[in-house]
Amino acid sequence: MGDETLADWPPSAALCSAVAERVVTLLGETGDDLAKVIRLIMSSEHRVLSNDPRPHSSIVVSATCVSAGGTWQSALWPAVAMECAMAAADVFDDIADGEAAALAEKFGPGALVMGAAGLLALAAGVVLRAVDDGVPERTVVDLARLLSADLVQAADGQARSLSPEASLDAVDAYQLAAAKSGPLGSLAARLGARTAMDDPQLLQAYTTYGWHLAVYSQLLNDARDAAPGGSTDKPDVRAGSPTVPLVYVCSTGAPPELRGEALLEWEQRERERVAAEGGVLAAVALAQAERLRGLAILDALAEIGRPVEALRQLLGGAA
Repeated sequence: MGDETLADWPPSAALCSAVAERVVTLLGETGDDLAKVIRLIMSSEHRVLSNDPRPHSSIVVSATCVSAGGTWQSALWPAVAMECAMAAADVFDDIADGEAAALAEKFGPGALVMGAAGLLALAAGVVLRAVDDGVPERTVVDLARLLSADLVQAADGQARSLSPEASLDAVDAYQLAAAKSGPLGSLAARLGARTAMDDPQLLQAYTTYGWHLAVYSQLLNDARDAAPGGSTDKPDVRAGSPTVPLVYVCSTGAPPELRGEALLEWEQRERERVAAEGGVLAAVALAQAERLRGLAILDALAEIGRPVEALRQLLGGAA
């Protein structure tokens, strides 16, 4: 990893195992019925209890903590809080977008909502446990305030995206993508950095990095979801969701009368049109601009001796 010393940075499997262990501990302290729903949520979509865990949020929290001068172990409870908050946000997002059928099938939609609400409640309490790992009480209070403020901001962005007048052009769609994802990325990075230190300028640098990382990832996801060969489990194209690639080419969703094979054929043609007319490329270009902004921040941090390679890898390596 270049010239940086990352002796305090664990293998991803070790970090994932440590976070998963603490999530299991939380479930053991939760009512049986709610625990079953939360376990199902945390075992789906590559979350920490799944068979193929990819704890992106935990990596961001822990990597920023290490970069800011702390240890990854001290960031474990903030990382768990972020995993819980992200899982809850994803479930609420899926419910709003009509994508929660698989999770709702086992326990019902009401129980699923309660499970997501329970995860948010856990996140708020879990971050306070960082004091057990030696994090000062003043810092823990700041972490709790950050968690609350940024989750509210992210919820506001999601609410804007659900408005019937959510987007008029590609600029609006880009701003909506940023408003939905940026606060969550900022939160993950700021939680990790604040666990280690309280320098305002450095905190702002890590926060801004987290914003660019999250928006970069969101735009790439939107591009994949609209591209030919994208997952048909995602309803963006059929629903005419206000994402950059679809708004860019004025794609407004499938005609309501289409069903079955006719709907699938329409979707395939529409995906090809979105790609041919530059919608996918527009989203990818915006994503790369976010990536370059994030890398520039990491370059500045590296210049003052902060280890950033783990954070750089989240943006796809060097520019």
